[in-house]
Amino acid sequence: MRGSNKMNIYKKYRKMSGMTQERASEHLEISIDSLKRYEMGDRAPNNELVKKMCILYGDTRLAYDHLCNTFTGELFLEKLDEKSLCTATISVINEIKKFNDKYDKIIEITSDGIIDTSEIGEWTEIETQAKKAIKSFYELIFRR
Repeated sequence: MRGSNKMNIYKKYRKMSGMTQERASEHLEISIDSLKRYEMGDRAPNNELVKKMCILYGDTRLAYDHLCNTFTGELFLEKLDEKSLCTATISVINEIKKFNDKYDKIIEITSDGIIDTSEIGEWTEIETQAKKAIKSFYELIFRR
């Protein structure tokens, strides 16, 4: 994982906060060498340290990006696009509308408590739309 873009998120957020490695490592109560290893991608910080980084750097999106880079996060979390407030808001409204358009189909499919083989295709489309809506909400919450 050395030098991978995945681990460079720690450097990215530190730099965005305007902190030097020396100052950040002091506030995080870790050695400069440890911070350098995280920023080079040699190691990944634990969740507690990432929480401290979020507080210190003033950006909770680091926590989301950190989780995206875990094995579990890679399975369930979408990579977020950088969006302005206006763009992110419009995206949320559009995705909610698209999801609401499937309301009757959701009721129809789930009313019997099971998803029949004949309903799997439509249900997969509903799940995909739900994931798009969730992603758009996160992009709004974590916008810059």
